[in-house]
Amino acid sequence: MSGTTSPILENKVSFFLETAGLAQEFVSDILISIQTMNQFEGHSEYHRNNDIMKLTRQVSQFVELTTLLSKAVMQFKKKTMNDFKSSHIHLLFVMKAMNQAQLKGDSVALEELIKYELKDNLTQWKIDLIPQTKRLLNS
Repeated sequence: MSGTTSPILENKVSFFLETAGLAQEFVSDILISIQTMNQFEGHSEYHRNNDIMKLTRQVSQFVELTTLLSKAVMQFKKKTMNDFKSSHIHLLFVMKAMNQAQLKGDSVALEELIKYELKDNLTQWKIDLIPQTKRLLNS
């Protein structure tokens, strides 16, 4: 079929592009959650832990989604996506540090990790890595 693509191939590309779009919306929602988080000072321990637990769950789901997306795209396009892997590793290190800060009751370290390390990493996903995936799929 020279010059045309098969419907199956078009469906795969469409599915992957839609998944990348959903990942981008999801990361935007997480970033909004981070931005709207109030200072942890003054929050009850219960509310702070609840907010952190929700954020941790969202980031874990995002990592799962983008891991599956990157594996599918790598198989489909036969390209390695090293930036994805290093960014996932960094996210996991941040999550581990957040957990340690929370266990120690260090709300200052926890807030710094969320507002700077986590936010920066997720912003990289939003403005660079996910659009990079979309460009790769469209090539």
